[in-house]
Amino acid sequence: MYFAYLLAAILPAVMLVFYAYKQDQFPEPPRIVFKTFLFGCATVLAIDLVIPVLDNYNKEHFSGETYHFFENFIRAAFVEEFFKACVIIFYCTRKTAFDEPMDGIIYGIAASLGFAAYENIDYVLYFEKDPSFDIALIRAFTAIPMHALCGIIMGFLISQSIFEKKHNYLNLFLALFIPVGIHGLYNYSFSSSLVSYQIAYFLLLVFSIRAYLIFKNLKLRQKQSIIFNQRYYNITLASFINISTNTLVIFLIFNYLVNLVT
Repeated sequence: MYFAYLLAAILPAVMLVFYAYKQDQFPEPPRIVFKTFLFGCATVLAIDLVIPVLDNYNKEHFSGETYHFFENFIRAAFVEEFFKACVIIFYCTRKTAFDEPMDGIIYGIAASLGFAAYENIDYVLYFEKDPSFDIALIRAFTAIPMHALCGIIMGFLISQSIFEKKHNYLNLFLALFIPVGIHGLYNYSFSSSLVSYQIAYFLLLVFSIRAYLIFKNLKLRQKQSIIFNQRYYNITLASFINISTNTLVIFLIFNYLVNLVT
């Protein structure tokens, strides 16, 4: 029975990765996709080192809405999306197989859902006193798709940064900033008195439509052999640190503004 709960926790993420993989007209090496998924799982090791520090800082310095904002946008969204981006940028984009825009989406969703699958195990097995299929079902249609959408947007913008001639640095910045915003607002809407929980479902709807259009456009380009496999921009450690710092500072400013209005 324990295995059934474990399967219920992991299966939605695996199915979404498989579905995305099948959309690619020029499939990525399964070995690299699988490793990306595992590295996504492994980000939990780094995240667990950072979370206690941020929890203590949050409890000491914030309360009320600012506490919830910091917890959801910084402690959860920024930290998790940062480490997912590390996997995509410093593992996937370094592979020769990463040679067209669709690849960013496949690797983005694999890294994001690797983390989501591991996280889901904790929720399904330990969130309540006993393992719960209800939790698995709810998260299969909420949190898991949210992580997938963040991975799609992140991977797409990383691809844009690499394969487009213009706005390379801006796309790299947005590749972290937008997923942090989606993830943070999704979480925040369930704990904030300022934002309705319905925002979470609105985000899922809007970005599901956006993800569908991204896939549709890239699949059409693949069928027409319009693929941008020439790299115009190499993502360096320095540029990644810069965009990560800028993203963090912006959300800390938002946190300060929330403190002012509440």
